[in-house]
Amino acid sequence: MNLLGSICVCVLLVPLCANGSDVDTIIERARASVGSETALNRLVTLQLSGWIEPTDSQLTGAAILIIARKPCSQRMEVKINDLVETTILSGGSGCIIRSNLSDADTRSQMRVMSEAERQRVAFSTRQLFNFYMADVHNGERIRYGGIEQRRGLRCHKLLYAYPDERFTTRYFALNDHALISTVTDQGVESVEIGARVVAGIKFPHRIEYYQNNTMLHTIVLNTIEVNQPLQRGIFTIPTSDSTK
Repeated sequence: MNLLGSICVCVLLVPLCANGSDVDTIIERARASVGSETALNRLVTLQLSGWIEPTDSQLTGAAILIIARKPCSQRMEVKINDLVETTILSGGSGCIIRSNLSDADTRSQMRVMSEAERQRVAFSTRQLFNFYMADVHNGERIRYGGIEQRRGLRCHKLLYAYPDERFTTRYFALNDHALISTVTDQGVESVEIGARVVAGIKFPHRIEYYQNNTMLHTIVLNTIEVNQPLQRGIFTIPTSDSTK
C-alpha cells in the first residue's frame, strides 16, 4: 500500500475507533443481532443435540447432547460408537463418567472433576446464557482491542479477561455487529455458520473449530430446544455405587 493509501485508511479509521471504543454499545448491538433483550433474558434452559464431525476422515465422528440450565448446571454426553462420556456440572460440583454400552458387565467409571476442569465447564455453561455480557460476578472484564480484519471482515475486537489471566477474544463485524469469531486463550477459534431462530433467539446451524488456521472439527446442530421441561435429576451427581 502506498503512502497516500495508508493516510486515507488512517483518516477513515479515526471516527470508527472513536465510536467503536464504547464497549457497552458494541455488546448491546451484538446482542440485538441475536435476539431481543426479552428473549435473551428469558432463556433459562437449553438443549442442543448434534454431531461432531472431525476434519480428518480417518477419525470417528461422535453424537453430542448438551443440556444446560441457568445459572450453572450442565450435562454433556458424547457418544462414539458404544462408548459414552458424560460430564455433569451442578453448581460447585462436577464429575465425568465413562461407560461402555455394549458391555453390561463393565462398570461405568466415574471421577470427580478437578477444579480446573470444573471452572472450564462452568465457564462454558455461563457463556451459553451470557450472550457476550461480561461474567462480572466472577471478575470478568472487557477491554476494547481496536479494529481488525477477521475472516474477510473489518471487526471490533473485544478482549474478555478474568483475574486469573484466562481470556477470550471476540470479533464483531462493523457492519452489523454480528459475532464473526471467538478465540480462546489456548488459541482455539470457533466460527458460527448459518442461522436459525428458536424462541426469538438466533442459533447457528453449525460451529467450526480451528487452531493455527487448521480446522479441527465441526459441530453440526440438529435440534435446539429452549425453555423446555428437563428430566428430574438430570444434573444430579451420582454416587459411586449408582454407576455400577
